[in-house]
Amino acid sequence: MYKVVLDTNLLINGSGDDYNYGSRIIDAVNAGKLLAFANRATLRENQLIAESKVKDETYRKKLQEFFGKVHRVESFAQKLDVVADSEDNKLVESAAAARADFLISSDRHLLDLEEFEGIKIVAPEAFWSEYMEASGAAWKDWLKNFIR
Repeated sequence: MYKVVLDTNLLINGSGDDYNYGSRIIDAVNAGKLLAFANRATLRENQLIAESKVKDETYRKKLQEFFGKVHRVESFAQKLDVVADSEDNKLVESAAAARADFLISSDRHLLDLEEFEGIKIVAPEAFWSEYMEASGAAWKDWLKNFIR
């Protein structure tokens, strides 16, 4: 099972669109198919931003379920400084502390890094494609649609 860290932009962008990759990833976490991690600061920031920016009540409930499933990690005592936008370093710290497989973001500063200590830093659509291929879900979905 993949271990992931999700950037706040992914959580907010999934609002109101169940086909959005962010929304799909959150659904996979809520279904227990992915393990999500965050440090305390990142999780709190995500919750505050979601409260202020997400107006769709159904999506807010989905996010609340997601926040309840996020595993907390303690960041390293020494702060990282590997991303051009210093605010994004806490996401890399969370991913490193969790020994995550992926850090998923739409933020160019993070995506430019591409990888950190074996952690792939990818856009939501790139992650979803790899996840579907690895799980065989793409084939199963195609077969379901074919049989209908």
